[in-house]
Amino acid sequence: MTVTEICPVTAKKCRVILEDGTEFVLYKSELSRYGICQGEALVPENLQKILEEVLPLRARKYAMNLLLKKDRTEKELTEKLRRAGYPAQAAQNAVDYVKSFGYLDDERYAAHFLEMGSGKESLKSLSWKLAGKGVSQEIIEKVKETFQESIDSEEVIRNLVERRLGGRKLTDEKSLRNMAAYLGRRGFSGEEIWHVLKKYRQEE
Repeated sequence: MTVTEICPVTAKKCRVILEDGTEFVLYKSELSRYGICQGEALVPENLQKILEEVLPLRARKYAMNLLLKKDRTEKELTEKLRRAGYPAQAAQNAVDYVKSFGYLDDERYAAHFLEMGSGKESLKSLSWKLAGKGVSQEIIEKVKETFQESIDSEEVIRNLVERRLGGRKLTDEKSLRNMAAYLGRRGFSGEEIWHVLKKYRQEE
């Protein structure tokens, strides 16, 4: 397999690109260790060792370090590994590895995400965000069932209104419309919003 290009990534690392489109990142010291030179063929045994031993082990360690710093979804972790220069196979191997030990769990992530965000925006909005993070619809619906029974959307909206007003009042139609738009951006329906705002104005 011919090495078509070697590009510096950092002062110590380079991206190696093979003729079949395979890409991976190695330390510069490893280029000479495995006989990697631009325009020359890479010894099959060395390529196999890189793809099946060196990169998977390194990807596992990198994945563990990423999860120690911040919880992520499977999609987020995979994308992070790919951006770091790990081939798809090594990235998937690392994802499977951390999943096997329970360090990566989309359902747990989704439950925590809804718990932390439920007082700030609607379940609908939070569900959109989870979908964007690659959490499956099946998991989202499963986790939402638990929260829908315990969350009072009217109370959440009222808390958001009071927090945004900071002691001020909804004195005119413009401030009322601005508040409705603010709540709408957080995924609440028009019916929910105006039900709460109407009661809020009456209480004022």
